[in-house]
Amino acid sequence: MSHQCRIEFYFKADELAKLLKENPGAKGIIVSQEIQKEKPRGSEHYVNVTHIRARVDKGDGSLLKTGITTDEFIDGCPFPPGCTS
Repeated sequence: MSHQCRIEFYFKADELAKLLKENPGAKGIIVSQEIQKEKPRGSEHYVNVTHIRARVDKGDGSLLKTGITTDEFIDGCPFPPGCTS
């Protein structure tokens, strides 16, 4: 069994630049990966879907807050390098 793992995340440059521009006081970017059980449209079974997102670190403790709205993060591409959509 392998003892190594590599995970690559891809974000579109224009979306990442917009996120940083809208948050000029950002201390950095946080990348998160969350696996959720979902049932795709037309499917009979549930599958595990990985959601990859980036958000800014405002450096004010906001990382601990829950209820992040969709305008505070950008979605990553599931197939790096590059996107298929």
